[in-house]
Amino acid sequence: MSTLQIKGLPPELKERLLRRARARGITLKELALEALWRELEAEEWEERLGRREPADLGVPAARLLEEAREERE
Repeated sequence: MSTLQIKGLPPELKERLLRRARARGITLKELALEALWRELEAEEWEERLGRREPADLGVPAARLLEEAREERE
């Protein structure tokens, strides 16, 4: 297993991260690992999405969203 060290971490950021980790009942290390995995997965998802063929909905997507919102109201 490798080690990752972050130098120059602003104290405010460190405190915010520690508070979030404590609130979730996990360590700072666990929080950081989750964040790194999430970042990679999001990037890979965006790459896969970019390779998909566009879908022809027959109408602009914005209109479909407007109709869905109107139905909820």
